[in-house]
Amino acid sequence: MTFSIVARDPQNGWLGMATASRALAAGAAGRHIELGVGAIASQAFANPYLAIDGLKLMEDGLPAERVVERVISSDVGRDLRQLGIVDHEGRVAAYTGERCIPWAGHLIGGGYVCLGNILEGEDVVKAMATAFERSGGDPLYERLMLALEGGEQAGGDRRGRQAAGIEVLAEEEYALCDLRVDDHPDPVAELRRVLEVFKENAVQSQGTRPQRDDFTPNWEALVRRRDAIERDLDEKQAVQTARET
Repeated sequence: MTFSIVARDPQNGWLGMATASRALAAGAAGRHIELGVGAIASQAFANPYLAIDGLKLMEDGLPAERVVERVISSDVGRDLRQLGIVDHEGRVAAYTGERCIPWAGHLIGGGYVCLGNILEGEDVVKAMATAFERSGGDPLYERLMLALEGGEQAGGDRRGRQAAGIEVLAEEEYALCDLRVDDHPDPVAELRRVLEVFKENAVQSQGTRPQRDDFTPNWEALVRRRDAIERDLDEKQAVQTARET
């Protein structure tokens, strides 16, 4: 009921995925990523435990292809499931059950998987792959966004539109980018708008994100941001007070 991409950036090891669907809050429901382990998209008549257990298997050292084999073999509902996996070394694997509603399938590329079900056709995943490959050199969140836009332009989910989302893990255990549109008539376009806002905020917070080995990597910059926020609030309060007097 969804089209998605899971990917690893070979230049920096970032892991991420993006999803669009005619299902409420689909941008959050099928995404499972762990730093230094991998990323798994679980969809169609999704079984979240396939992704939860799959991440544990990858943490134990199993490559993506073996993970798919193991988790699918344990699920009697496998014919209704769809999975896309990329591990921390960029190895990829995918599975589309025989009874997923057509069009359903996946496309495996170098360090990424595009997959979908109930789509207008195979061109959706092909367009996603083309957009992703052509954007090499861009940040992973931008490449994932372009892949979603490519899939949407090729027809997307043949039931319609409702939700979309992007998540990217970079060097830290928490997400660098975690954006969702849960219920919107044009969720991919709305996600693009939100991503552009994220990019602006990312510039402002560059170099100040807490790191595992340094919770405050740039104290001076953080204090400057704090002081700028307080000045802005003081100015707004002064304007409001002047209007009331």
